[in-house]
Amino acid sequence: MKKPKLPKKKRMKDIADRLWAIAVKDDWGWKCACCGRSGLLNSHHLLPRQHTATRYNLLNGICLCKRCHQFCPDFSPHQNAAGFSLWLATYPSAYAWVMVNILSGDHKKFDGRTDDAYYCGIILGLKQYVGNTKYLEIVGQKFAEILDEIAVDTESPEV
Repeated sequence: MKKPKLPKKKRMKDIADRLWAIAVKDDWGWKCACCGRSGLLNSHHLLPRQHTATRYNLLNGICLCKRCHQFCPDFSPHQNAAGFSLWLATYPSAYAWVMVNILSGDHKKFDGRTDDAYYCGIILGLKQYVGNTKYLEIVGQKFAEILDEIAVDTESPEV
């Protein structure tokens, strides 16, 4: 059987990032965790996204409106990291998860490979958070069919 042609790794990473962002917003009820607004939402990584071990972990995400995410001088993670850390403590489970990962160094512990199988697994794991129409819009029909075939053969990793 001929091996299916998968998108390039960068494309799969972009797809996984978009699906993760939607899943985070869904987890937070499509509202900013700071002010409660429901428009112009961003998904923010609590621990930097360059750490592969936690990049797609939904516990590593928080939903913020554009203002709170980028511009608020009191607690924007991009304007006032200390203020954001103090504010995050109002969400004890999120704060505890961040602290455990920082203190243990677990966010830096990734011993796998970011190959095709890794990204296919991440994408399949995040599929459940996105409606079918949006999923097809992000992934594309051909790649979705390939992923469906892969899903039959393997289990997706936990996200």
